[in-house]
Amino acid sequence: MNLYKQIWDELSVIDVSAHIEKKGNLSYLSWAWAYGTLMKYYPHNSYSFSHETFPDGTMMVECMLTIQYGEEMAMRSMWLPVLDFKNKPIANPNAFQINSTRMRCLVKCISMFGLGHYIYAGEDLPSGKEVEVAQPKKRINKEMKQQYVTAFLEALENEDAIGLKELGDELREDEDMMSAVWSEFSSKQKAEIKAILDQLRKNTL
Repeated sequence: MNLYKQIWDELSVIDVSAHIEKKGNLSYLSWAWAYGTLMKYYPHNSYSFSHETFPDGTMMVECMLTIQYGEEMAMRSMWLPVLDFKNKPIANPNAFQINSTRMRCLVKCISMFGLGHYIYAGEDLPSGKEVEVAQPKKRINKEMKQQYVTAFLEALENEDAIGLKELGDELREDEDMMSAVWSEFSSKQKAEIKAILDQLRKNTL
């Protein structure tokens, strides 16, 4: 699965309503909660800020957010002007105002990956989806996965039905690992494994 889609599918279904802050008629997501949630799902992330100052002294802040998952990487950027309490651009903003805008811009950048994106469209809940609290995907130990694959292939080559059954029983306790291991086999290998296990079941009835 494409990493951008994976992140979007996980984060966009989360109900963020309990963590929304109001400023005038606008809604904002708590930056501490938003970043904490991102860390829960994708801890290998980094962000940076830059800014542009215009001739009238107002400033635009930009955030670049990078998420790494295994060997894949996803990047998005977002920008936000430094605003006052009336949501008007501030000329010559001070450090506090710039810092506040940076954190709001980070949240907006996280929303580009899916988390709370719907509040920027003025919606109360994620549209077209059942609201749920998604669970982080478990990261697969690649070395352990390869050990399982090798053990399965050796058992298959030797037509070791007992060995195949024991490996299968062990993996049933870890569905994520089972899915990762099973995906390494060709359709022919899967059929051969299934046939050997089916025969074993018949012989033990």
